[in-house]
Amino acid sequence: MTINTSRRGFLRGLAGAGLLGASGCCTTCCGGDKIKLAVVGVGGKGYSDWTPMLRTGMAEIVAFCDVDANTYKSCLERAKKEGFGDLSKIPFYTDFRKLLKDAAILGVQAMTISTPDHVHAPCAIKAMKMGIHVYVQKPLVRTL
Repeated sequence: MTINTSRRGFLRGLAGAGLLGASGCCTTCCGGDKIKLAVVGVGGKGYSDWTPMLRTGMAEIVAFCDVDANTYKSCLERAKKEGFGDLSKIPFYTDFRKLLKDAAILGVQAMTISTPDHVHAPCAIKAMKMGIHVYVQKPLVRTL
Protein backbone atom coordinates (compact mmCIF):
# COMPACT_ATOMS: atom_id res chain seq x y z
CA MET A 1 0.00 0.00 0.00
CA THR A 2 1.31 3.45 -0.92
CA ILE A 3 0.83 6.36 1.43
CA ASN A 4 0.22 9.66 -0.29
CA THR A 5 2.41 12.24 1.45
CA SER A 6 1.61 15.14 -0.85
CA ARG A 7 -0.08 18.24 0.51
CA ARG A 8 -3.11 17.57 -1.66
CA GLY A 9 -3.33 13.97 -0.42
CA PHE A 10 -3.13 15.15 3.17
CA LEU A 11 -5.91 17.69 2.61
CA ARG A 12 -8.12 15.07 0.97
CA GLY A 13 -7.66 12.80 3.97
CA LEU A 14 -8.35 15.65 6.34
CA ALA A 15 -11.54 16.53 4.45
CA GLY A 16 -12.66 12.90 4.55
CA ALA A 17 -12.04 12.70 8.28
CA GLY A 18 -13.98 15.92 8.73
CA LEU A 19 -16.95 14.52 6.83
CA LEU A 20 -16.94 11.40 8.99
CA GLY A 21 -16.80 13.52 12.10
CA ALA A 22 -19.57 15.79 10.85
CA SER A 23 -21.82 12.86 10.03
CA GLY A 24 -21.27 11.42 13.49
CA CYS A 25 -22.02 14.79 15.03
CA CYS A 26 -25.24 15.19 13.10
CA THR A 27 -26.60 11.88 14.21
CA THR A 28 -25.57 12.11 17.85
CA CYS A 29 -25.75 15.70 19.05
CA CYS A 30 -28.40 17.09 16.72
CA GLY A 31 -30.72 14.09 16.75
CA GLY A 32 -30.25 13.51 13.03
CA ASP A 33 -31.71 16.90 12.11
CA LYS A 34 -30.35 18.62 9.05
CA ILE A 35 -27.77 21.36 9.47
CA LYS A 36 -29.27 24.76 8.67
CA LEU A 37 -26.90 26.18 6.07
CA ALA A 38 -26.58 29.72 4.72
CA VAL A 39 -24.78 30.23 1.42
CA VAL A 40 -22.75 33.39 0.76
CA GLY A 41 -21.58 33.48 -2.86
CA VAL A 42 -23.90 31.19 -4.83
CA GLY A 43 -22.24 31.03 -8.24
CA GLY A 44 -18.96 29.71 -9.62
CA LYS A 45 -16.92 28.12 -6.84
CA GLY A 46 -19.77 28.81 -4.45
CA TYR A 47 -22.06 26.55 -6.46
CA SER A 48 -19.55 23.72 -6.24
CA ASP A 49 -19.35 24.29 -2.47
CA TRP A 50 -23.03 24.29 -1.48
CA THR A 51 -24.48 21.75 -3.90
CA PRO A 52 -22.50 18.76 -2.54
CA MET A 53 -23.56 19.72 0.97
CA LEU A 54 -27.18 19.76 -0.12
CA ARG A 55 -26.70 16.50 -2.04
CA THR A 56 -25.60 14.65 1.14
CA GLY A 57 -29.06 15.13 2.61
CA MET A 58 -27.49 16.35 5.85
CA ALA A 59 -27.96 20.07 5.12
CA GLU A 60 -30.94 22.29 4.56
CA ILE A 61 -30.35 25.68 2.96
CA VAL A 62 -32.08 28.43 4.90
CA ALA A 63 -30.64 31.48 3.08
CA PHE A 64 -28.77 32.49 -0.05
CA CYS A 65 -26.64 35.62 -0.35
CA ASP A 66 -24.98 37.06 -3.43
CA VAL A 67 -24.40 40.62 -4.59
CA ASP A 68 -25.56 39.69 -8.11
CA ALA A 69 -29.23 38.72 -8.32
CA ASN A 70 -28.69 37.50 -11.91
CA THR A 71 -26.07 35.00 -10.75
CA TYR A 72 -28.48 33.85 -8.06
CA LYS A 73 -31.31 33.36 -10.57
CA SER A 74 -29.11 31.39 -12.99
CA CYS A 75 -27.88 29.17 -10.16
CA LEU A 76 -31.45 28.42 -9.11
CA GLU A 77 -32.28 27.40 -12.68
CA ARG A 78 -29.16 25.22 -12.87
CA ALA A 79 -29.94 23.62 -9.50
CA LYS A 80 -33.49 22.85 -10.60
CA LYS A 81 -32.20 21.17 -13.78
CA GLU A 82 -29.79 19.11 -11.67
CA GLY A 83 -32.61 17.79 -9.49
CA PHE A 84 -32.42 20.01 -6.41
CA GLY A 85 -36.00 21.17 -6.86
CA ASP A 86 -37.38 24.67 -6.55
CA LEU A 87 -35.12 26.64 -4.19
CA SER A 88 -36.70 30.01 -4.98
CA LYS A 89 -38.70 30.08 -1.73
CA ILE A 90 -35.47 30.26 0.31
CA PRO A 91 -34.73 33.82 1.49
CA PHE A 92 -32.24 35.72 -0.69
CA TYR A 93 -29.95 38.52 0.50
CA THR A 94 -27.57 40.81 -1.39
CA ASP A 95 -25.62 41.83 1.74
CA PHE A 96 -24.06 39.26 4.08
CA ARG A 97 -24.40 41.70 7.00
CA LYS A 98 -28.19 41.66 6.65
CA LEU A 99 -28.11 37.88 6.43
CA LEU A 100 -26.09 37.68 9.64
CA LYS A 101 -28.49 40.09 11.32
CA ASP A 102 -31.32 37.62 10.54
CA ALA A 103 -29.23 34.49 11.28
CA ALA A 104 -30.90 33.74 14.61
CA ILE A 105 -34.38 34.05 13.08
CA LEU A 106 -33.35 31.76 10.20
CA GLY A 107 -31.64 29.31 12.57
CA VAL A 108 -28.32 29.42 10.69
CA GLN A 109 -25.87 26.87 12.12
CA ALA A 110 -23.29 26.81 9.33
CA MET A 111 -22.31 28.92 6.35
CA THR A 112 -20.36 28.52 3.14
CA ILE A 113 -18.41 31.64 2.18
CA SER A 114 -17.28 31.62 -1.44
CA THR A 115 -16.75 35.28 -2.18
CA PRO A 116 -14.06 37.47 -3.75
CA ASP A 117 -10.89 37.79 -1.70
CA HIS A 118 -11.73 41.08 0.03
CA VAL A 119 -14.93 39.69 1.59
CA HIS A 120 -13.69 36.35 2.97
CA ALA A 121 -12.32 37.63 6.25
CA PRO A 122 -15.01 40.15 7.25
CA CYS A 123 -17.84 37.71 6.57
CA ALA A 124 -16.13 34.72 8.20
CA ILE A 125 -15.06 36.66 11.30
CA LYS A 126 -18.55 38.07 11.89
CA ALA A 127 -20.12 34.63 11.44
CA MET A 128 -17.64 32.85 13.72
CA LYS A 129 -18.09 35.49 16.43
CA MET A 130 -21.79 34.63 16.32
CA GLY A 131 -21.01 30.92 16.79
CA ILE A 132 -21.77 29.96 13.20
CA HIS A 133 -19.58 27.25 11.69
CA VAL A 134 -18.00 28.33 8.42
CA TYR A 135 -16.55 26.74 5.31
CA VAL A 136 -14.50 29.46 3.66
CA GLN A 137 -12.89 29.60 0.24
CA LYS A 138 -9.36 31.00 0.61
CA PRO A 139 -9.74 31.84 4.30
CA LEU A 140 -6.27 33.35 4.54
CA VAL A 141 -5.74 36.88 3.34
CA ARG A 142 -2.64 39.03 3.24
CA THR A 143 -4.45 42.25 4.05
CA LEU A 144 -7.90 43.15 5.32
